Amino acid sequence: MLTKWTTHFKPDLHIFDEATKKFFAKELSPSEYKGTSGGFGAYGERGANTLMYRLRFSSGIVTADDLKALLELIPKYNVPMVHFTTCQSIQLHHITEEKALPLIHDLYDHGILTRGGGSDFPRNITGPALTGVDPNEYFDVRPYMEAAGEQLLSYIDQVTLPRKLKVSFSNSPDNTPHTSIRDLGFVGNANGTFDVYSIGGLGPNPKLGVKCYEQVPADQILYYIDAFIATWTILGDYKNRAKNRTRYLQVTPGLIEYQKLFEEKLAQAKKKDLTIKDITVPQIHKTGQAKGLTHPRIHNQKQAGLYYVDYHPIGGTPTVAEFLDLAKAIVAIPEAELRLAADETAYIVNLTADQALRIAKLTDTVHTAKTAFEESVSCVGATVCQIGLQDSHGLLEAILAAAKPYQFKDGILPRLYISGCHNSCGTHEVGTIGFQGAFKPVDGKPQPAFQLHYGGSAHFGKETFGQHLGTLLATVIPQFIVALGEKVQASGLDFLSWDKAHHDDFLALIKDYE
Repeated sequence: MLTKWTTHFKPDLHIFDEATKKFFAKELSPSEYKGTSGGFGAYGERGANTLMYRLRFSSGIVTADDLKALLELIPKYNVPMVHFTTCQSIQLHHITEEKALPLIHDLYDHGILTRGGGSDFPRNITGPALTGVDPNEYFDVRPYMEAAGEQLLSYIDQVTLPRKLKVSFSNSPDNTPHTSIRDLGFVGNANGTFDVYSIGGLGPNPKLGVKCYEQVPADQILYYIDAFIATWTILGDYKNRAKNRTRYLQVTPGLIEYQKLFEEKLAQAKKKDLTIKDITVPQIHKTGQAKGLTHPRIHNQKQAGLYYVDYHPIGGTPTVAEFLDLAKAIVAIPEAELRLAADETAYIVNLTADQALRIAKLTDTVHTAKTAFEESVSCVGATVCQIGLQDSHGLLEAILAAAKPYQFKDGILPRLYISGCHNSCGTHEVGTIGFQGAFKPVDGKPQPAFQLHYGGSAHFGKETFGQHLGTLLATVIPQFIVALGEKVQASGLDFLSWDKAHHDDFLALIKDYE
């Protein structure tokens, strides 16, 4: 819960209230409204008759108190859609005019923050969803993410940024939060230090982050955040929004000038008192008995006898009823938490064996992914998003429906990453196969289509963006994926092995459907 900050920012809500009234009265266009509403984590949806609220949970950690609030407010306002995002937030969709203002005030009264969830602000910190429980982590980075979150929230009403700022942490060899490809990333090392990456990002003209500093003591990270903010406010272009993300600093003014200014601002920052003190790693007090569970979605925590359950609703969108049932179950379990990852997977942590089995059974629904392919990532798409080009979520549903009768074994098809436009909310650039919403002319008329990107990866040391191999009409993509699955399955190999041996066949298949 962020009660301190909801109390701090609630007096600003009157600005949002006035803009929202004008939006629904059609006195503000969606783009005009976005200029105000985005800073409050709210956006007008397609059609300009409803809103979306983006709830802020640093590194995707949703506590029992947060869930209790949502258990009260979602039914109270009859919220029709819940979505887990790739920035580890929860979005509430299709909020109508009569519910819009009471709901956001209620959220703040219950300690749930939306401020800075959009527009030119420090966004929700992304990080390892399993920090503190992952057997493979180097160290628990939660205290450092929380300290960074506090610092970033303090800038919201004090510093005017040129554009949005995304900060990320990692604590293991896994790079699911894309920490090395963010505006500012703190990559954990085995010795408890961080390497600092910066000026990277997905979206138009994506760039890998640049490693600027190595082996930074963990308690010193706030100095680097302070210096980065100061550098960004000087070098950022406040007029040209289209090319005003930190990744463009790699080109103008270039790495040498950027690093020089960063060094100057870091020296200035170190004159302040920003050392993180009294670091307290959260302790899990419950114990359990190890029972050697073999359920595919139940995994061992590093705490002996405790488990976590993974749950990936198709497209990151559980039904509201399923979300509420899960929330009720979690709040009834002492110390259990919901953790949201950057690939739209949710984890329920701190469970005994019996509790894990109950949660796994509860989340075993027709909307729950059973394979890596079904765990494909998709943004909400153009039927909801006002700036989306194509229906990414609809495409994912069509692909899964087309593939279902074939019952492809796990590994035959890879996880897909689907974005409705170039903004990369579906992180299509770093997927083995990614799709980006586009148009394709047919008989001189633009038709819904998706660019196919191939070979992307966010793995540490192997970060690369996928290559654009073609543009396929939306209508043929489900058949293309099925045809791909049939070829791979007939070979007796998994997808990656098949592609390595038959990449020319893969390219030819793309051409057949293009």
